[in-house]
Amino acid sequence: MTVSPSSSQRRTLGLIFLTVFMDIVGFSIIIPLFPHLLNHYIQAEGSAATLIGWLSSLAEAMGGDTVFKKTVLFGGLLSTLYSLLQFIFSPIWGSLSDRFGRRGILTVTLAGSALSYVLWIFAAQFWVVVLTRLVCGMMAGNIAVASAAAADVTDEKERTKGMAVVGIAIGLGFLCGPIIGGFTAPETGAPVAAATTAFGLNLFSKSAAIAAFMACSNFFLVLAYFPETLPPEKRAAKDAQRPSIFDLANVRSREVRRTSFANLIYQIGFTGMENTIVFLTLALFTYSPRDNAVLFLFNGASLVLAQGLSRRVVGRFGQRKVVLFGFLTAAVAFLLVAVIPTPVGAAILPAWGKPVFFVGMGLISFATGLILPSVSSLVSLYSDASEQGRNLGILRSAGSLARVIGPISAALLYFHFGSHFWVYFAAAALMIPAFWVVRGLPDPQPHG
Repeated sequence: MTVSPSSSQRRTLGLIFLTVFMDIVGFSIIIPLFPHLLNHYIQAEGSAATLIGWLSSLAEAMGGDTVFKKTVLFGGLLSTLYSLLQFIFSPIWGSLSDRFGRRGILTVTLAGSALSYVLWIFAAQFWVVVLTRLVCGMMAGNIAVASAAAADVTDEKERTKGMAVVGIAIGLGFLCGPIIGGFTAPETGAPVAAATTAFGLNLFSKSAAIAAFMACSNFFLVLAYFPETLPPEKRAAKDAQRPSIFDLANVRSREVRRTSFANLIYQIGFTGMENTIVFLTLALFTYSPRDNAVLFLFNGASLVLAQGLSRRVVGRFGQRKVVLFGFLTAAVAFLLVAVIPTPVGAAILPAWGKPVFFVGMGLISFATGLILPSVSSLVSLYSDASEQGRNLGILRSAGSLARVIGPISAALLYFHFGSHFWVYFAAAALMIPAFWVVRGLPDPQPHG
């Protein structure tokens, strides 16, 4: 039986959805574990002649007089290391897929990701954990290649549909991954003994095994079923370049430049919050990874609610006004979380602390659900048909750069002051220039 083009397209988009979803789930399993994982290795190796022992000594020289401050700093460093490698290598993998096809490059990056998670299962010492993040960051080209495959199988009129498939998969992956990681985490608190060998099972091997299973399944799924979406006659020349944030100055549209810049500013604040939230819940509520899983479920529900409402709201007010409202909402939300006092010594959290925290976190997730799709729509509407792919690529690159800047900036603020206040106050302050930049833009006119 002959498969119609529409059936073939749906099948390919379905495979793209599964590939991206499984990749993000595997990657995000570690997110709720960070404070407890880092605390485990600091206790086990922090006083020895090891990588984390050297880092602990350096942190103490910088004023890191508590294990908590060290975990915040090391968490920021690990997140930035991964994001920096992703920022560097994602365009490289994308360019290689333009030259050699999507399927082959996707299998290589997925195989590398699977290897990194298998290493994590046997990370008895901290330097092996760092190695897993190095490998995982270098292989983080899956989203770029999958997005390119979605563009291959959709024409200009359906391009938004293809990008929506990738966006929904990313959102659901970031919802499910931390929940799985939280509920599969060990009960911590037992005495920690130093490992005598670099490789061996550790407290977090169960979570790592699930991430490895997801990555290996993803690899075999692509190997067995994923079609090549880029025929040889459409492949790029050897010297073809993929767009990056550094091309922003060369974009002809002033509106695209300003929108991409506002997105960069917003995401620096958001990713700083995202990187420190599990450390904050530990400081405020002594949350375990399982408690954090419930928090991520709440945040995901708020995000989904916002995305469900965004179509109706955009239809009435337009993308630009929705983005402005999102920035204002995010500013208020960051300030709400900032003013919650951190208990010190025998002090206890005020009764209003937890309700205000959840209101703030819900509003941040709600604002993000409004901002991110509307920003993408603005860039698309401000772009000529011949430049949409390039300009959307620059927008995504801005988000990748924010993931390099945001986590380490937030970690250094948290480390220096020993409190979350300046992290969240700075995030709220960043909403002011982001709001100002978008406020000066005209409402876009839909393409005819």
